[in-house]
Formats: sequence, structure tokens, C-alpha cells
Amino acid sequence: MGAPSQVGSESSSVFFELEKNFRDLENERNLRVLHAGDLSHLYLNKKSEDYYANCRFIYIRSIEHYLSLFPAEDTLEVDVNTPANVSGWDLKKTLIALLKGNPEPLDWVQLKDPYAGHIEFPKSLVSFALEYCDPVRFALYHYNRLERQKHRFDGVSLTEIVPERLYDLIRSSLVLRWYNQNRYQGVPPSRLMEIAEATFIRPVLRGEIEELVERSEAGMIKDVVRPAGAINDLILSELEAGPALLARRRRAFTQETASQADRFFLKWAVVPKN
Repeated sequence: MGAPSQVGSESSSVFFELEKNFRDLENERNLRVLHAGDLSHLYLNKKSEDYYANCRFIYIRSIEHYLSLFPAEDTLEVDVNTPANVSGWDLKKTLIALLKGNPEPLDWVQLKDPYAGHIEFPKSLVSFALEYCDPVRFALYHYNRLERQKHRFDGVSLTEIVPERLYDLIRSSLVLRWYNQNRYQGVPPSRLMEIAEATFIRPVLRGEIEELVERSEAGMIKDVVRPAGAINDLILSELEAGPALLARRRRAFTQETASQADRFFLKWAVVPKN
């Protein structure tokens, strides 16, 4: 399978067991894994002792499969013999999601230390998104994630929240700010601290985010946490600014866009393994 730059970055038994699981998956299901990574890398640089892998992958089946009147599901949930949640999307589903404004697959392919995949696929998918997808729709996706958590606010502060959900809120808020500062051009970094570095924010906010990450990596946050002041202000600010996105012009979906998506799909349906 030839997953790029993986050995030596996380030498735990979990890593190597999952690497083997993806090789077995390809053989047993007659598919190819184009990229597989761990979502914890979006937030943390190292794992706490009670680490639980949360893997996402993108795959493609044989051309014959897509010609069938009764194709298999385009989402796979995989059982593995290690503490992990593993699920994946078919490339067809991935491309449709991106064109509709769901940027999550772009986060997946930017995850470091992949368990499996083709070395050229991440760059290729990001390039496709830059050329044919709509950053305003991507930004709206993150605003809607914030909006769904609006009930947690009392107008001043956020209530206690599990760390994973808080990380999602911080990252979506930073992505919204990144898009605004970059005039809705490009694709933001996927990892929390990289977005923080690439976005103009106050030092006190950067410090609160760094402290939160360090506490998580040290296993000091086991249950719920109340956001610090600058983090809370960031989330509130982006919630208030979000509705202005609705007035922004969005890229039209054209026949050329559909044709380019078809070409991208067919390219990866026949590309040889690396």
C-alpha cells in the first residue's frame, strides 16, 4: 500500500495494528485506501495515556463496482482489534460533499502520519478544491457548526463542555476568522495550532489555546472544561459575525465543474499504487 511518512512518527502498537488493518481491508473488500489518518492530529501533537484513535479514510473501488445497478454503500464502518473508531467515505461521496460545501475531507487529507494511502492524493484533492469548490460554502459549514452549539451560550459565556466539542468550536471559529482575513481565498490548515499561527489573533488567545492543548496532551482534562475568557470571546465574536456570510456571493455549480469532478474521479480510479 505504501503509506507515506508513517513509520517512526507514532511507534505505538495501535499505529502498527491500524496500519495492518487497512492493508487487510483493501484485500478483503477489493478497494483502495487513498488516505487514512487520525482526527486527534487536528488538535494534539502527542497522545495521553488513555488515547483512543479516531480514524477517517477515503477509498475507491474498482470501475466495475460503479457500473453496477446495486453498488455497495458509500460509507464504511470498520471493526478493528484495537481501541479505535474507524470509518471511511467512497471518493464519489467525498467529491460530492466537497462540491456541496463540506470541507471535512480536506481536513482528513491534511492529517499528518497517515496509516495508509497514496502519497500524491492529499495534494491532488486540495488542488481540486482550490480550483472548483467554494470557500464561502466551506466557511458556512463552520458557521453552522457554531450555530448548532449556540444554545450553550447565555449571552456572555459558554457553559462547561467536553474537550473534543470545545476544540471543534475553537477550530471552526479560527477557520471563519482565517477565511475573513484571507478574503475567502484558499484552504486553511487543518490542525488547530497551525490555524492559530496562520491567523491574526491576540497573544492572550493564542496562549489560552496552547495551554488547553498542553493540558489535554498531559491527560489533565478528563471530563468537561469551561472555556477561558479569550476563547469564549472568539466563539461569541464569530457567532455574531457569521450571518454576514449569507449575503456573500457563492461560486456557481456548472457543467464544467461536474466534468472536472468526473475527470478527477476517473484519474484516481485507475492510478497505480505507489
